[in-house]
Amino acid sequence: MAQHSLLTEDTKRVAPKLIYLLKRLIDEWGGKKLCRINQPGFNSAHMPLFMSIGTTGISNNELAAKLSITKQAASKIVKELEAINMVKSEKSPDDARVVMLRFTPEGEKFYFNLKSQVSQLEVLYKKEVGAKNYEIAIDVMVKLIEFHEAHNCTE
Repeated sequence: MAQHSLLTEDTKRVAPKLIYLLKRLIDEWGGKKLCRINQPGFNSAHMPLFMSIGTTGISNNELAAKLSITKQAASKIVKELEAINMVKSEKSPDDARVVMLRFTPEGEKFYFNLKSQVSQLEVLYKKEVGAKNYEIAIDVMVKLIEFHEAHNCTE
């Protein structure tokens, strides 16, 4: 019995497990917040792409690269966001071959609402762990992402 307890204690600090649990809990939080916002058709799978479009817009290629997903995967979710009138596609004024993704007026309003919800969550995180620890955690996550982007295919 003591070995099982020790194993459980050891696995509490396994990074991939912790990241998985945090992502699952954040998705659950987002699902509950999204239900309160009441935007039919929008779900947690849309969140990373939607929030990455930002107020200035982005091309589908840039969006896919930013999230390390295929252009086809980005296009699929963009089509879903277009179907619920959150995002629109338009030709770039600088290069007609490039399609820019931008928020519709409804999408922009929703974006700022979501951004406010995330800011409120960050305030709670900072209260829980302290502002300095929160910023350190963010810096560490950014470095871990950069590590994996640089090394996942080579090591």
